[in-house]
Amino acid sequence: MDLLARASELKPELLEFAVSGRFTRELGLVYSRFFPDGVVTDEATSALALDHFALEYRLPGGDLLIDRFLAERPELHEAERAMVLGWKDVVEGIFEVRTVAGPALILHNLIDELTYTAHSDLGEDAFEALDPGMFMVGRLIPVTFDDWMISATPAVYTPDARRQLVRAAAEAALRNPARVFRNPALLAEAWQIQAAQRRQFTEHFGSDLVVMQGAEVAARMGAFTSMSFPDHLAQEETVALIFDERDGLGYYTDFGAVEEAFADPSLVTRARYRDAVSRYLRGDSVSPVPIRRLAARDPERAGRLFATLLGRRGFTWQLDGEALLRAHKPGYFSSPRLPACTPVTAVIAELDHDLEQEHVQDHVQDHGHDAEQRV
Repeated sequence: MDLLARASELKPELLEFAVSGRFTRELGLVYSRFFPDGVVTDEATSALALDHFALEYRLPGGDLLIDRFLAERPELHEAERAMVLGWKDVVEGIFEVRTVAGPALILHNLIDELTYTAHSDLGEDAFEALDPGMFMVGRLIPVTFDDWMISATPAVYTPDARRQLVRAAAEAALRNPARVFRNPALLAEAWQIQAAQRRQFTEHFGSDLVVMQGAEVAARMGAFTSMSFPDHLAQEETVALIFDERDGLGYYTDFGAVEEAFADPSLVTRARYRDAVSRYLRGDSVSPVPIRRLAARDPERAGRLFATLLGRRGFTWQLDGEALLRAHKPGYFSSPRLPACTPVTAVIAELDHDLEQEHVQDHVQDHGHDAEQRV
């Protein structure tokens, strides 16, 4: 089976399914995000909105449009179904054109530093206007292990746009490290960096979990790192800083009350402690790390704590704890754990160099201005 040919046929069919009228409300919500004023101003952005809806938007039932599409196409071969399912793995990138080889492009993604062989569903003439050294900002979907297809309408830039595109790629990498971690080598490097930072934290504080008054956080952490923390932490009675092996460094307010409740489960009958533990449990944005750490100290007491909190007789942490966390933190468990730090990729290093040069230039200009004033 020629999967490239089938991809060129099935992708338009998926887009037709998306605009079939069955998903008008959901598609409208997506378009309102891309066009807040309610006016579709350009065709490329419209194509991007539709592509996002078809491949990535979660419908009210939690599934994707791709899942609905495949459910109504039982005649598709297993290889075709696997390929379409793979389209959920969209690569958004800023790509430098390395080679134009007839119906294929060899692209280097500035964000993840990987090379992609890309094809178009528009045929062999789609890349006639492209030359090596040009840039393409767009989306790719997988077809085979080695081949990808351009999805939606990409934006094309000439080589003289390199500086602005490097800056955009570096900002995208820092804003969304998951796009960098498509590269296994960069992912491994990031885990190594995080492990080294955790060792330094543990050596500095004597443990990977330290509890302090909120007013102490800025000073004590300032002796360890230059990273900033929210101002409101200074008003907190207790704050826990936990540098977890997988989740990285996190801070947790009102930790003292939660810690006391785990040590004495009877306290959870009081509103002060019940509310604190409930926030840790029911907050989907709160990592399960602090609950796991406290429960590991005494699983039997943890079981009694949650049995009382939930009104579930017979609840035990050993048997029911993990399921409880998964039920209350679906967002946390729906995606793989990734490092909390981003390695210095080539575009980040280039951006840092450019910013340093700009700073030096500004400094020179300022001194020149001062000298002129003195004269």
